Amino acid sequence: MTETTYDSVAYPTMIFPHAHPDRMALMARIHGLDAAPVETARVLEIGGGDGANVIAMAAAYPDGRFLNFDLAASAVARGQALLKEAGLTNVRVEVGDILDAAESLTETFDYIIVHGVYAWVPEPVREAIWKIIGRCLAAEGVAYISYNALPGGHVRKLLRDMILRHVEGLPDAERTAAAREFLTAYAAPRDDDRPLQTGLRGEAANMLDKPPEVLYHDELGPCFEPQSLTDMAQAAGHHGMQYLNEAHPGLLADGFISEAGDSTKVRDIVAAVQRRDDDIVRFFRHSLFVRAEAKPERRLDPARIMSSHVSARCTRDGQKFTSKDGEFVISNEGLAEILDKLSASWPRRFRIDELTDQEPYAHALFRLFDFGLTQLHGGPAPFSDTPGDRPKVSALARAMIRQGYPMMYTLDHRTQNITEDEPRAFVLGLDGRSDVVDLKAGWTSEALSFEAAMTMVVESGLLQP
Repeated sequence: MTETTYDSVAYPTMIFPHAHPDRMALMARIHGLDAAPVETARVLEIGGGDGANVIAMAAAYPDGRFLNFDLAASAVARGQALLKEAGLTNVRVEVGDILDAAESLTETFDYIIVHGVYAWVPEPVREAIWKIIGRCLAAEGVAYISYNALPGGHVRKLLRDMILRHVEGLPDAERTAAAREFLTAYAAPRDDDRPLQTGLRGEAANMLDKPPEVLYHDELGPCFEPQSLTDMAQAAGHHGMQYLNEAHPGLLADGFISEAGDSTKVRDIVAAVQRRDDDIVRFFRHSLFVRAEAKPERRLDPARIMSSHVSARCTRDGQKFTSKDGEFVISNEGLAEILDKLSASWPRRFRIDELTDQEPYAHALFRLFDFGLTQLHGGPAPFSDTPGDRPKVSALARAMIRQGYPMMYTLDHRTQNITEDEPRAFVLGLDGRSDVVDLKAGWTSEALSFEAAMTMVVESGLLQP
């Protein structure tokens, strides 16, 4: 196959918690739909680069089946090398063209993921993506598509046009540096700036925060076509699909009607959400879609949240709680006690109905999740929260250390950076062959206690059940 720009400039390896089948299953069930158990799910990612996203899932769910295809052969080769090192056999990472797959792929999948692709490809490829989803998604399946949204995408297009004019005629190797030079100069505020200029300069500063490789592909790539939610819902309808909701905190109420008792028709819900997007100038969406014949409940019923799992990590000072994402106040003592229990048990997940039989508390936990202050999960944890007699870290994490990755992917789909030699050697040695007594007896580090090292591993979600 012809070399792609992703072969010449590698896109950073990443995983995406919001693009995980557990999140998709959670949202489907809260809408009253059946969703395949993640533990045994069939999952497809389209254009997922080196496959890191599905590789991490495969390590956590050995009874699931996972496939990623991408046109960049060098990225696929990296993923295949990691698979071989980790010994994972339930996941395939293959070279493949979306246009070809639209004609040839016939497997059925419970979950389909399209992250960071849709707005960067031309219309025939977007159409091919929908064709794959329409043919390959299971009857009760869920599809996830992320995309640059409108109207905020117009702002990025303005800046992109400026950047492309600035780098026009430059050799490819010089374009990223020149783009950063332009953005640095443009982002500096001027005394006589009008409000529109102030907004554009702020967005230019945001672009500068991107790694150079991401800037190269996202802003300098050949195609950039942001989509409105209205566009997406219409495209879905043409292929027998309908909009369900969003997968990212902050947007999780978008698929439900307002408390004012609005229409439950999907077109009216989409129209209302689009009006909000227009009002706040939405930049990005993580949208979920299901079959047109599905009948999702459009009123948020706390009873459907009760069987979800929840976890949280925060500290308490009276009524004030502090998490890594901010501070919040809980005046209800019953809810505060639930958060205390969750935090004391981190990273353990609890079914909500094990914590309380009060549906208002379930609703409150959902709202906290939508604010990014707690975590809701569709199912139980795929990791162990206790070391056991012979602790064993996931084969993927150990493979990543052997291959020199600075980070590891955890079994609950997070990225854990461990760069110091001693902790990395400790993680590598947790292969299930040594018991805790021997491990502790052989501990020699003066900088880190054995107990602290083991706590780090447990809290990182690296231990296999």
